[in-house]
Amino acid sequence: MDQINHFRRIAVISFIFLFSSLISWGQTLAEQADSAYNAGEFDTAAALYQKVIDTEGTSAPLYYNLGNSLYRLGQPASAIVAYERALRLDPSNSAIRANLSFVNSRLIDKKGPSGSFLSQSFEEITGLFSANGWAWLALALFGITIGAVSLYLFGSSITIKKTGFFGGGFTAVLFAISLIFAFNARSMMEAKNIAIVTAKSTILSTTPRAPQNRNEEAMLLHEGARLTIIDSIASPTDSTKTVWYDVAFDNDHRAWINSSDVEII
Repeated sequence: MDQINHFRRIAVISFIFLFSSLISWGQTLAEQADSAYNAGEFDTAAALYQKVIDTEGTSAPLYYNLGNSLYRLGQPASAIVAYERALRLDPSNSAIRANLSFVNSRLIDKKGPSGSFLSQSFEEITGLFSANGWAWLALALFGITIGAVSLYLFGSSITIKKTGFFGGGFTAVLFAISLIFAFNARSMMEAKNIAIVTAKSTILSTTPRAPQNRNEEAMLLHEGARLTIIDSIASPTDSTKTVWYDVAFDNDHRAWINSSDVEII
């Protein structure tokens, strides 16, 4: 009897395992990643989200979920990289911005002002929509402009013609501005000049090589710091030809950093 019960338990366990496997096989990778995240298996979730990105293509939700998983794993720098990539695809997403802001608020290094007031304002306005969003807005304004020009050309009264003339002029200006923001949004999305420090800490140098003494040490940065890449060079004194980036942390801090200590967004 005990042997029969033992076989029954094995059969039940095998059935449960098989049933669970069938359910898993019926799920997409993204659904498996969501299930792993909800179960608190953040390492599995992160690996699956990354696999979906590598095999099926990128999207803002995938990078957002990857960022959430990486942050739960205690990897703030990698989480920031994921959030930044998500934000490039969907700059108006408030949840992505909120999580990125939260992680940045917990970093050790605090940035000073970066760029001019005008450049910051321009980037903030650009970030209101994606490149496609600005393009659709420009297309809509172009259509309105054509309609206004038609009113001016074929209007039956002076009032209608004036409305078409001034309205068309106004929407034409907005159309041109929207096009500028669309091109800038596309440029920002494809830019390769922003990097995140992924090393726990790194000493930046005044020259494109590892600091030889105190005088060549520019500053200390920790994981998660956001840098703007200005230039790059392969170190002439390094036999492995290590690439060094000339970077700006903010308006007051610029130095060289080993490319292995950062990840480009």
